Amino acid sequence: MTTQLSRQEQHTAEVIDRQLDAYNQRNIEAFAATYHEDVEIYRFPGGLDYCGKNELIQRYGSKFARLKFLKATSLQRMVQGNILVDHELAESASVNAEQIDERVKVIVAYEVEERLIRRVTFMQG
Repeated sequence: MTTQLSRQEQHTAEVIDRQLDAYNQRNIEAFAATYHEDVEIYRFPGGLDYCGKNELIQRYGSKFARLKFLKATSLQRMVQGNILVDHELAESASVNAEQIDERVKVIVAYEVEERLIRRVTFMQG
């Protein structure tokens, strides 16, 4: 059974799609533009990892600069209202862009407010 997304769910998915595109392009400006100034980043089950867009820019900016290749792919997605949960595959290469040296599967829950990502929770086994 296929269900239509509500307008809010469409907007939520669009924000996350923009964020993933910017991540894959290693474009820190476009990536940061999808986040709320007071974004909160959580790691399950540990709790709050850090907060604030400036900290996000610092962490991801150095990651984008350091890696030769970076790609996140949504393997499966659920969206309800302003919450989107992705099962993502993240691949990266630190030495040669043609040679992936890390693959990680993670479940990520995003909460979107006013078309910006307000909270993110990473869950990894």
